[in-house]
Amino acid sequence: MADADGLLQKLDEAIQDNLQGHATAVAQRCGQLALPADRLFGTLLRYAVSEDGALHAEKYFHTVGDDFHATRPSARWQHLVSLARVTASEFGKPAAGQEEPRALLGLS
Repeated sequence: MADADGLLQKLDEAIQDNLQGHATAVAQRCGQLALPADRLFGTLLRYAVSEDGALHAEKYFHTVGDDFHATRPSARWQHLVSLARVTASEFGKPAAGQEEPRALLGLS
């Protein structure tokens, strides 16, 4: 698969099924195809602010963003591949404090 929309859909599916290997493979493929990193970051951001896991998802998301932009182009996608794996591992473990505000905003 070589189109961004299809790959991002596969990434969503892998994350929601906690398939860490699949999520990393999709992220790696996005890097190989030189797809826009902002699309991948956008997909992963949704999970960084809703899921927590044991790895403090939002903080790690921001760390990866900083490191991605500070790393030489030939190695920067390794950061996104790692973030995809962590995101898949944390899915299904909601961040603390999500339920009440989502209900108040009618998002539940």
